[in-house]
Amino acid sequence: MNEMFENALPVLKRLEEKGYSAYFVGGCVRDLLLHRHIKDIDIASSARPEDVQRIFPKTIPVGIEHGTVIVRHDSVSYEVTTFRKEDEYKDYRRPSNVWFVDDLKEDLSRRDFTFNAMAMDTSFQLIDHFGGRDDLEHKQIRTVGDPNLRFSEDPLRIMRAWRFMSVFDMTIESKTINAIKDKAHLLKRISTERIAIEFIKLLQGEQPGKVLQFMKKTSVLEYLPTTLQEKTNDSYQKFEWNKLISDDQRWTAILLLSVVSDVRSFLKSWKLPNHMIKKVEILKIAFEIESWSKMDLYCYGLEVALSSITLKSAIEKKDYAHVKERLHELHSEIPIISRKDIPLDGQDLLKITQREPGVWLGKLLEEMEKEIVEGELSLDTAALKDWVKRWEP
Repeated sequence: MNEMFENALPVLKRLEEKGYSAYFVGGCVRDLLLHRHIKDIDIASSARPEDVQRIFPKTIPVGIEHGTVIVRHDSVSYEVTTFRKEDEYKDYRRPSNVWFVDDLKEDLSRRDFTFNAMAMDTSFQLIDHFGGRDDLEHKQIRTVGDPNLRFSEDPLRIMRAWRFMSVFDMTIESKTINAIKDKAHLLKRISTERIAIEFIKLLQGEQPGKVLQFMKKTSVLEYLPTTLQEKTNDSYQKFEWNKLISDDQRWTAILLLSVVSDVRSFLKSWKLPNHMIKKVEILKIAFEIESWSKMDLYCYGLEVALSSITLKSAIEKKDYAHVKERLHELHSEIPIISRKDIPLDGQDLLKITQREPGVWLGKLLEEMEKEIVEGELSLDTAALKDWVKRWEP
Protein backbone atom coordinates (compact mmCIF):
# COMPACT_ATOMS: atom_id res chain seq x y z
CA MET A 1 0.00 0.00 0.00
CA ASN A 2 1.07 3.58 -0.61
CA GLU A 3 3.29 4.98 2.16
CA MET A 4 1.17 8.11 2.60
CA PHE A 5 -1.90 5.97 3.29
CA GLU A 6 0.06 3.78 5.70
CA ASN A 7 1.27 6.85 7.59
CA ALA A 8 -2.28 8.21 7.89
CA LEU A 9 -3.80 4.89 8.93
CA PRO A 10 -3.32 5.48 12.70
CA VAL A 11 -5.61 8.53 12.46
CA LEU A 12 -8.45 6.42 11.05
CA LYS A 13 -7.87 3.60 13.51
CA ARG A 14 -7.86 6.00 16.44
CA LEU A 15 -11.27 7.31 15.33
CA GLU A 16 -12.57 3.75 15.02
CA GLU A 17 -11.25 2.88 18.48
CA LYS A 18 -13.40 5.70 19.84
CA GLY A 19 -16.49 4.29 18.16
CA TYR A 20 -16.60 6.36 14.97
CA SER A 21 -16.31 5.31 11.34
CA ALA A 22 -13.54 6.83 9.24
CA TYR A 23 -12.44 6.55 5.62
CA PHE A 24 -9.92 7.84 3.13
CA VAL A 25 -11.93 9.88 0.61
CA GLY A 26 -11.79 11.94 -2.55
CA GLY A 27 -8.78 12.81 -4.65
CA CYS A 28 -6.28 10.68 -2.75
CA VAL A 29 -8.31 7.52 -3.48
CA ARG A 30 -8.70 8.53 -7.12
CA ASP A 31 -4.98 9.22 -7.53
CA LEU A 32 -4.07 5.94 -5.83
CA LEU A 33 -6.15 4.03 -8.40
CA LEU A 34 -4.59 6.08 -11.20
CA HIS A 35 -1.08 5.45 -9.83
CA ARG A 36 -0.49 9.18 -9.74
CA HIS A 37 1.37 11.34 -7.25
CA ILE A 38 -0.75 11.88 -4.14
CA LYS A 39 -0.55 15.39 -2.70
CA ASP A 40 -2.71 15.11 0.41
CA ILE A 41 -4.67 12.53 2.36
CA ASP A 42 -8.25 13.51 3.18
CA ILE A 43 -10.33 11.68 5.77
CA ALA A 44 -14.10 11.63 6.28
CA SER A 45 -15.59 10.46 9.56
CA SER A 46 -18.83 10.19 11.50
CA ALA A 47 -17.05 11.99 14.35
CA ARG A 48 -18.20 15.56 14.89
CA PRO A 49 -15.57 18.33 14.87
CA GLU A 50 -15.63 18.62 18.67
CA ASP A 51 -15.12 14.85 18.92
CA VAL A 52 -12.08 15.04 16.63
CA GLN A 53 -10.61 17.84 18.74
CA ARG A 54 -11.18 15.83 21.89
CA ILE A 55 -9.62 12.63 20.49
CA PHE A 56 -6.43 14.12 19.05
CA PRO A 57 -3.98 16.27 21.04
CA LYS A 58 -2.90 18.40 18.08
CA THR A 59 -5.68 19.90 15.97
CA ILE A 60 -6.37 23.08 14.01
CA PRO A 61 -10.03 24.19 13.64
CA VAL A 62 -9.81 25.41 10.04
CA GLY A 63 -13.47 25.02 9.06
CA ILE A 64 -15.52 23.75 11.95
CA GLU A 65 -18.72 25.27 10.56
CA HIS A 66 -18.32 22.94 7.57
CA GLY A 67 -17.07 20.06 9.70
CA THR A 68 -13.35 20.23 8.95
CA VAL A 69 -10.56 19.93 11.49
CA ILE A 70 -6.87 19.48 10.70
CA VAL A 71 -5.26 16.70 12.71
CA ARG A 72 -1.49 16.78 13.16
CA HIS A 73 0.02 13.30 13.32
CA ASP A 74 3.76 12.60 13.09
CA SER A 75 4.31 16.17 11.82
CA VAL A 76 1.87 15.67 8.93
CA SER A 77 -1.47 17.48 8.57
CA TYR A 78 -4.63 15.56 7.72
CA GLU A 79 -8.02 17.13 7.04
CA VAL A 80 -10.71 15.23 8.91
CA THR A 81 -14.21 16.23 7.79
CA THR A 82 -17.47 15.08 9.33
CA PHE A 83 -19.95 13.27 7.06
CA ARG A 84 -22.40 15.92 5.93
CA LYS A 85 -25.21 16.85 3.60
CA GLU A 86 -25.72 20.29 2.16
CA ASP A 87 -28.41 22.85 1.41
CA GLU A 88 -28.55 24.87 -1.82
CA TYR A 89 -25.55 26.93 -2.96
CA LYS A 90 -26.94 30.47 -2.93
CA ASP A 91 -23.57 32.09 -3.66
CA TYR A 92 -22.57 29.47 -6.30
CA ARG A 93 -19.65 28.45 -4.11
CA ARG A 94 -20.65 27.22 -0.66
CA PRO A 95 -23.82 25.60 0.67
CA SER A 96 -26.02 27.94 2.69
CA ASN A 97 -26.40 25.25 5.35
CA VAL A 98 -24.56 22.07 6.32
CA TRP A 99 -25.95 19.16 8.35
CA PHE A 100 -23.77 16.50 9.89
CA VAL A 101 -24.86 12.94 9.15
CA ASP A 102 -23.73 9.44 10.09
CA ASP A 103 -23.89 7.84 6.65
CA LEU A 104 -20.85 7.72 4.34
CA LYS A 105 -22.93 7.27 1.18
CA GLU A 106 -24.95 10.39 1.94
CA ASP A 107 -21.70 12.31 2.34
CA LEU A 108 -20.22 10.98 -0.90
CA SER A 109 -23.42 11.76 -2.82
CA ARG A 110 -22.82 15.52 -2.52
CA ARG A 111 -19.47 15.39 -4.34
CA ASP A 112 -18.84 16.57 -7.90
CA PHE A 113 -17.63 13.64 -10.02
CA THR A 114 -17.90 9.90 -9.52
CA PHE A 115 -14.14 9.36 -9.33
CA ASN A 116 -13.98 11.92 -6.51
CA ALA A 117 -16.80 10.17 -4.63
CA MET A 118 -14.93 7.00 -3.72
CA ALA A 119 -13.70 6.00 -0.27
CA MET A 120 -11.38 3.42 1.25
CA ASP A 121 -11.57 1.86 4.70
CA THR A 122 -8.82 0.88 7.15
CA SER A 123 -8.44 -2.46 5.34
CA PHE A 124 -7.91 -0.55 2.10
CA GLN A 125 -11.15 -1.89 0.66
CA LEU A 126 -12.72 0.40 -1.93
CA ILE A 127 -16.20 1.83 -1.31
CA ASP A 128 -17.63 2.96 -4.63
CA HIS A 129 -21.36 3.71 -4.61
CA PHE A 130 -21.44 5.72 -7.84
CA GLY A 131 -19.26 3.81 -10.31
CA GLY A 132 -16.17 5.97 -10.00
CA ARG A 133 -13.76 3.10 -10.59
CA ASP A 134 -15.52 2.07 -13.81
CA ASP A 135 -15.44 5.68 -14.99
CA LEU A 136 -11.70 5.83 -14.30
CA GLU A 137 -11.16 2.61 -16.25
CA HIS A 138 -13.20 3.98 -19.15
CA LYS A 139 -11.48 7.39 -18.82
CA GLN A 140 -14.85 9.07 -18.45
CA ILE A 141 -15.90 12.13 -16.45
CA ARG A 142 -19.39 11.86 -14.98
CA THR A 143 -21.09 13.79 -12.22
CA VAL A 144 -22.55 12.24 -9.10
CA GLY A 145 -26.29 12.43 -9.67
CA ASP A 146 -27.95 15.12 -11.80
CA PRO A 147 -25.24 17.08 -13.67
CA ASN A 148 -27.49 20.14 -14.01
CA LEU A 149 -27.83 20.27 -10.23
CA ARG A 150 -24.11 19.73 -9.65
CA PHE A 151 -23.14 22.59 -12.00
CA SER A 152 -25.88 24.87 -10.67
CA GLU A 153 -24.58 24.37 -7.13
CA ASP A 154 -21.06 25.41 -8.07
CA PRO A 155 -20.45 26.37 -11.73
CA LEU A 156 -16.69 26.15 -11.14
CA ARG A 157 -17.23 22.41 -11.45
CA ILE A 158 -17.55 23.07 -15.19
CA MET A 159 -13.94 24.26 -15.23
CA ARG A 160 -12.92 21.36 -13.00
CA ALA A 161 -14.41 18.94 -15.53
CA TRP A 162 -12.29 20.47 -18.30
CA ARG A 163 -9.25 20.45 -16.03
CA PHE A 164 -9.68 16.73 -15.27
CA MET A 165 -10.23 16.05 -18.96
CA SER A 166 -6.87 17.65 -19.73
CA VAL A 167 -4.89 16.32 -16.76
CA PHE A 168 -6.16 12.72 -17.00
CA ASP A 169 -6.70 12.67 -20.80
CA MET A 170 -10.36 11.72 -20.39
CA THR A 171 -13.67 12.31 -22.13
CA ILE A 172 -16.84 13.79 -20.64
CA GLU A 173 -19.95 11.60 -20.85
CA SER A 174 -22.93 12.88 -22.83
CA LYS A 175 -25.32 13.92 -20.02
CA THR A 176 -22.52 15.77 -18.28
CA ILE A 177 -21.41 17.56 -21.47
CA ASN A 178 -25.01 18.59 -22.22
CA ALA A 179 -25.33 20.04 -18.73
CA ILE A 180 -22.08 21.94 -19.25
CA LYS A 181 -23.57 23.52 -22.38
CA ASP A 182 -26.74 24.45 -20.50
CA LYS A 183 -25.01 25.86 -17.43
CA ALA A 184 -21.90 27.46 -18.99
CA HIS A 185 -23.42 30.95 -18.58
CA LEU A 186 -23.24 30.51 -14.80
CA LEU A 187 -19.45 30.84 -15.02
CA LYS A 188 -20.10 34.59 -15.11
CA ARG A 189 -21.13 34.24 -11.44
CA ILE A 190 -17.72 32.82 -10.49
CA SER A 191 -14.77 34.97 -9.47
CA THR A 192 -12.08 35.46 -12.09
CA GLU A 193 -9.40 34.24 -9.68
CA ARG A 194 -11.09 30.86 -9.20
CA ILE A 195 -11.56 30.38 -12.94
CA ALA A 196 -7.94 31.37 -13.65
CA ILE A 197 -6.64 28.76 -11.19
CA GLU A 198 -8.57 25.98 -12.93
CA PHE A 199 -7.65 27.30 -16.38
CA ILE A 200 -3.91 27.24 -15.75
CA LYS A 201 -4.19 23.73 -14.27
CA LEU A 202 -5.98 22.76 -17.48
CA LEU A 203 -3.08 24.17 -19.52
CA GLN A 204 -0.63 22.21 -17.35
CA GLY A 205 -2.39 18.95 -18.21
CA GLU A 206 -1.69 16.32 -20.84
CA GLN A 207 -4.28 17.45 -23.41
CA PRO A 208 -4.95 21.21 -23.17
CA GLY A 209 -5.27 21.61 -26.92
CA LYS A 210 -7.96 18.97 -27.23
CA VAL A 211 -9.83 20.39 -24.25
CA LEU A 212 -9.74 23.97 -25.57
CA GLN A 213 -11.27 22.70 -28.81
CA PHE A 214 -14.09 21.02 -26.86
CA MET A 215 -14.59 24.18 -24.82
CA LYS A 216 -14.91 26.07 -28.09
CA LYS A 217 -17.52 23.61 -29.42
CA THR A 218 -19.57 23.89 -26.22
CA SER A 219 -19.30 27.72 -26.20
CA VAL A 220 -17.60 27.70 -22.78
CA LEU A 221 -14.78 29.90 -24.15
CA GLU A 222 -17.36 32.68 -24.41
CA TYR A 223 -17.88 32.73 -20.65
CA LEU A 224 -14.27 32.96 -19.52
CA PRO A 225 -13.02 36.25 -17.99
CA THR A 226 -12.12 37.24 -21.55
CA THR A 227 -13.66 35.43 -24.50
CA LEU A 228 -11.04 33.29 -26.22
CA GLN A 229 -11.07 33.27 -30.01
CA GLU A 230 -8.55 31.25 -32.01
CA LYS A 231 -6.48 33.09 -34.62
CA THR A 232 -6.78 30.13 -36.96
CA ASN A 233 -8.96 27.03 -36.86
CA ASP A 234 -7.54 24.21 -34.69
CA SER A 235 -4.55 26.32 -33.62
CA TYR A 236 -5.08 25.33 -29.97
CA GLN A 237 -5.13 21.64 -30.82
CA LYS A 238 -2.19 21.74 -33.24
CA PHE A 239 0.04 23.53 -30.74
CA GLU A 240 2.51 21.23 -28.92
CA TRP A 241 1.59 22.15 -25.35
CA ASN A 242 3.71 19.38 -23.83
CA LYS A 243 6.87 21.33 -24.74
CA LEU A 244 5.99 24.16 -22.34
CA ILE A 245 7.44 24.06 -18.84
CA SER A 246 6.25 27.27 -17.15
CA ASP A 247 3.04 29.22 -16.68
CA ASP A 248 4.42 32.35 -18.32
CA GLN A 249 5.04 30.24 -21.44
CA ARG A 250 1.47 28.92 -21.28
CA TRP A 251 -0.11 32.35 -20.96
CA THR A 252 2.10 33.63 -23.79
CA ALA A 253 0.97 30.69 -25.93
CA ILE A 254 -2.67 31.65 -25.31
CA LEU A 255 -1.82 35.18 -26.47
CA LEU A 256 -0.04 33.94 -29.59
CA LEU A 257 -2.83 31.54 -30.55
CA SER A 258 -5.76 33.86 -29.80
CA VAL A 259 -7.15 37.09 -31.20
CA VAL A 260 -5.95 39.65 -28.65
CA SER A 261 -6.04 43.38 -29.38
CA ASP A 262 -4.47 44.58 -26.13
CA VAL A 263 -2.05 42.27 -24.33
CA ARG A 264 -2.04 44.06 -20.98
CA SER A 265 -5.83 44.41 -20.85
CA PHE A 266 -6.20 40.73 -21.69
CA LEU A 267 -3.84 39.64 -18.92
CA LYS A 268 -5.39 42.01 -16.40
CA SER A 269 -8.85 40.69 -17.21
CA TRP A 270 -7.64 37.34 -15.83
CA LYS A 271 -6.43 39.16 -12.70
CA LEU A 272 -2.98 37.67 -13.00
CA PRO A 273 -0.37 38.89 -10.52
CA ASN A 274 1.76 41.80 -11.76
CA HIS A 275 4.95 39.74 -11.84
CA MET A 276 3.28 37.22 -14.18
CA ILE A 277 1.89 39.97 -16.42
CA LYS A 278 5.37 41.48 -16.73
CA LYS A 279 6.97 38.11 -17.56
CA VAL A 280 4.35 37.34 -20.22
CA GLU A 281 4.63 40.79 -21.81
CA ILE A 282 8.42 40.45 -22.04
CA LEU A 283 8.21 36.92 -23.44
CA LYS A 284 5.63 38.01 -26.03
CA ILE A 285 8.00 40.77 -27.24
CA ALA A 286 10.98 38.40 -27.21
CA PHE A 287 9.03 35.91 -29.32
CA GLU A 288 9.03 38.43 -32.17
CA ILE A 289 12.85 38.49 -32.35
CA GLU A 290 13.86 36.64 -35.51
CA SER A 291 17.62 36.49 -34.96
CA TRP A 292 19.06 36.90 -31.47
CA SER A 293 22.07 39.18 -31.07
CA LYS A 294 24.31 39.43 -28.02
CA MET A 295 22.61 42.71 -27.16
CA ASP A 296 19.18 41.04 -27.33
CA LEU A 297 20.42 38.31 -25.00
CA TYR A 298 21.93 40.87 -22.65
CA CYS A 299 18.69 42.87 -22.48
CA TYR A 300 16.19 40.01 -22.19
CA GLY A 301 18.32 37.31 -20.56
CA LEU A 302 19.05 33.74 -21.57
CA GLU A 303 15.97 32.29 -19.85
CA VAL A 304 13.58 34.51 -21.82
CA ALA A 305 15.43 33.78 -25.05
CA LEU A 306 15.20 30.02 -24.52
CA SER A 307 11.50 30.31 -23.62
CA SER A 308 10.81 32.21 -26.84
CA ILE A 309 12.48 29.45 -28.86
CA THR A 310 10.45 26.83 -26.97
CA LEU A 311 7.28 28.63 -28.06
CA LYS A 312 8.47 28.79 -31.68
CA SER A 313 9.23 25.08 -31.55
CA ALA A 314 5.75 24.30 -30.16
CA ILE A 315 3.99 26.41 -32.80
CA GLU A 316 6.07 25.32 -35.79
CA LYS A 317 6.51 21.70 -34.59
CA LYS A 318 10.25 21.88 -35.21
CA ASP A 319 13.27 20.93 -33.15
CA TYR A 320 15.25 24.06 -32.39
CA ALA A 321 17.84 22.41 -30.13
CA HIS A 322 20.63 23.80 -32.31
CA VAL A 323 19.25 27.33 -31.87
CA LYS A 324 19.18 26.92 -28.10
CA GLU A 325 22.75 25.62 -28.17
CA ARG A 326 23.83 28.68 -30.14
CA LEU A 327 22.07 30.97 -27.64
CA HIS A 328 24.01 29.36 -24.81
CA GLU A 329 27.24 29.94 -26.73
CA LEU A 330 26.40 33.58 -27.47
CA HIS A 331 25.41 34.21 -23.87
CA SER A 332 28.69 32.78 -22.58
CA GLU A 333 30.57 35.29 -24.75
CA ILE A 334 28.92 38.32 -23.14
CA PRO A 335 31.52 39.77 -20.72
CA ILE A 336 29.12 41.55 -18.34
CA ILE A 337 25.87 40.74 -16.57
CA SER A 338 24.80 44.34 -16.01
CA ARG A 339 26.11 47.90 -16.30
CA LYS A 340 27.47 47.58 -12.76
CA ASP A 341 30.20 45.30 -14.13
CA ILE A 342 31.69 48.15 -16.21
CA PRO A 343 34.77 49.59 -14.43
CA LEU A 344 33.73 53.18 -15.20
CA ASP A 345 30.56 54.80 -13.88
CA GLY A 346 28.89 58.15 -14.56
CA GLN A 347 31.14 60.09 -12.19
CA ASP A 348 34.24 58.66 -13.87
CA LEU A 349 32.93 59.71 -17.27
CA LEU A 350 32.29 63.28 -16.08
CA LYS A 351 35.88 63.53 -14.82
CA ILE A 352 37.34 62.09 -18.04
CA THR A 353 35.32 64.33 -20.35
CA GLN A 354 35.37 67.43 -18.12
CA ARG A 355 31.76 68.08 -19.13
CA GLU A 356 28.63 69.04 -17.23
CA PRO A 357 25.99 66.31 -16.69
CA GLY A 358 23.33 66.06 -19.40
CA VAL A 359 21.45 63.79 -21.77
CA TRP A 360 24.75 63.00 -23.48
CA LEU A 361 25.92 61.05 -20.42
CA GLY A 362 23.16 58.45 -20.68
CA LYS A 363 23.79 58.13 -24.40
CA LEU A 364 27.52 57.59 -23.80
CA LEU A 365 26.85 54.92 -21.18
CA GLU A 366 24.44 53.11 -23.51
CA GLU A 367 26.90 53.13 -26.43
CA MET A 368 29.77 51.98 -24.22
CA GLU A 369 27.63 49.22 -22.77
CA LYS A 370 26.61 48.04 -26.24
CA GLU A 371 30.21 48.06 -27.51
CA ILE A 372 31.29 45.95 -24.53
CA VAL A 373 28.43 43.47 -24.88
CA GLU A 374 29.07 42.98 -28.59
CA GLY A 375 32.79 42.44 -27.99
CA GLU A 376 33.90 45.62 -29.75
CA LEU A 377 35.33 47.13 -26.57
CA SER A 378 37.28 45.42 -23.78
CA LEU A 379 36.77 45.92 -20.05
CA ASP A 380 40.33 47.18 -19.65
CA THR A 381 40.10 50.52 -17.80
CA ALA A 382 42.74 52.21 -19.94
CA ALA A 383 41.02 51.10 -23.15
CA LEU A 384 37.68 52.33 -21.84
CA LYS A 385 39.10 55.74 -20.92
CA ASP A 386 40.68 56.06 -24.34
CA TRP A 387 37.34 55.17 -25.99
CA VAL A 388 35.52 57.76 -23.86
CA LYS A 389 37.99 60.49 -24.82
CA ARG A 390 37.39 59.74 -28.49
CA TRP A 391 33.61 59.48 -28.17
CA GLU A 392 31.52 62.16 -29.84
CA PRO A 393 27.82 62.75 -29.12
